[in-house]
Amino acid sequence: MLRRSEFKKRGKNAFYRNWKACVVVCFIYAILVGGTIISFNKNYEVDYQSNIPKVNINRIDADTNSDIVNEFLNGLNGNKQKNDSIFSATKGVIGTISNNVSKSGSYIFGILNALNQALFKDRIWASVIIIIGAILSLIYWVFVSEVLEVGEARFFIENRVYIKTKASKILIPYKFKNTLHIIGTMFLKNLYNILWFLTIIGGFIKHYSYLMVPYILAENPNMKARDVIKLSREMMDGYKWEMFKLDLSYVGWFFLGIITANIANLVFVTPYINATRAEVYMYLRDLAKTRGIKNSKKLNDKYLDKEITFTEYPVYEYKFKNIKTPKWLNINYKRDYSFWDIILLFFIIAIIGFSYEVILCLFTNGKLVNRGALYGPWLPIYGAGGIAMLVLLKHWRKNPLTYFILSMLLCGLIEYGTSVYLEIVHHMAWWDYTGFFLNINGRVCLEGLIVFGIGGLIVTYIAAPLFANILDKINKNIKMILSIILVIIIAFDFYASGKKPNSGDGVTLDVSESSKLDKFIK
Repeated sequence: MLRRSEFKKRGKNAFYRNWKACVVVCFIYAILVGGTIISFNKNYEVDYQSNIPKVNINRIDADTNSDIVNEFLNGLNGNKQKNDSIFSATKGVIGTISNNVSKSGSYIFGILNALNQALFKDRIWASVIIIIGAILSLIYWVFVSEVLEVGEARFFIENRVYIKTKASKILIPYKFKNTLHIIGTMFLKNLYNILWFLTIIGGFIKHYSYLMVPYILAENPNMKARDVIKLSREMMDGYKWEMFKLDLSYVGWFFLGIITANIANLVFVTPYINATRAEVYMYLRDLAKTRGIKNSKKLNDKYLDKEITFTEYPVYEYKFKNIKTPKWLNINYKRDYSFWDIILLFFIIAIIGFSYEVILCLFTNGKLVNRGALYGPWLPIYGAGGIAMLVLLKHWRKNPLTYFILSMLLCGLIEYGTSVYLEIVHHMAWWDYTGFFLNINGRVCLEGLIVFGIGGLIVTYIAAPLFANILDKINKNIKMILSIILVIIIAFDFYASGKKPNSGDGVTLDVSESSKLDKFIK
């Protein structure tokens, strides 16, 4: 018989010893796995079979086909009410996605609806959105949700012994060559579960029969799929009812989660339950060996049997081989950049930024225009932002989160200052974020800052080192000549645009001194 109180005590202690990483892992899992319409979350099941006959997508009062999709999803999930976003932004990708996700309860369908409204002016049929969303949801579930479940299991079985286990362990299934085997095994396990759920009571029983599958894969991902599933069944033989009673003992904690708007679940209940399940797995694992269950001896990671230690799991002892990093990905984000590299990177980033703006405008407004105040195929604000991050934020490159936040702030200052300068000098605006989610005087907005932050990470950790590797192969004199030529060309461009900047429909807006400039003065 399982000693529930003992396992819960051990699980709680394992959680307390490394609570920050435990919370982060559960948060990542909840955010990423919660983004699909097809949910096989172990703590929540939706009765789609019962809800499908109640779904009605032939609403004649729907304003758009996106409303029809949201009605379909609400019906499928058993929700009758639409929950409007508390942020209700009127413009922008973030505002549109926020509103759509809030209505549909699905990241994938929310994004599809947002793209449908922003790019295609709601012209995509509702049925097409539903079909595409279902396909993407299935792909997401197979390649992300189920793999992360194995990663989460790996984290918690390591965390019970190794106090310094990092949250990044949740991604460990993606670091090995047998990731596809893990995906296939989890898919087979869930397929069996779905078929058993057609018998109702059988699905409930088999849910517990297959409960150890992700933990077995987390310890030995090389086992054959059928062997993993069979081993889980045999390990749980005689213990399914005990596990059900263990789950039932958390009812009070679940109520706490409800009355705290899910905050308690995030910071305590979910990591506590997962840590306890890891303790149960290790107990059943050892018991299986004692009982002589076939294939139980393949669960022989001796480093999981150690006493509690203030270190990390010795990664080099993993029985499976790491994927070798492709040569083209051997990049050094900590590297220094020469003077000529910085100039050329400025132009590369400025041209990429220009291309991004032109394509975005084409999809959004259906117009192919020359974006920016200059006449050449570049936007200096992107180049300046990219170089400023590489030079001024070098000290923070080792901390991506800090770098992301500082990139947002730095680029926000550059964008705001540039906007004010252009409006004062030319009395025109080349961008206006009025109505966007969390904007400041229409000059900067959260959406743009997040794009800059993400762009900063891409430029610093991937793009700039890769381009610099290519530039390293070019003769220094050639780089110098090319840089001088480009600087001369853009200098003439600045001179010409200073007298008469690039403007027109789809490029600029008139700005009166009594409106936006007054806001700046205030």
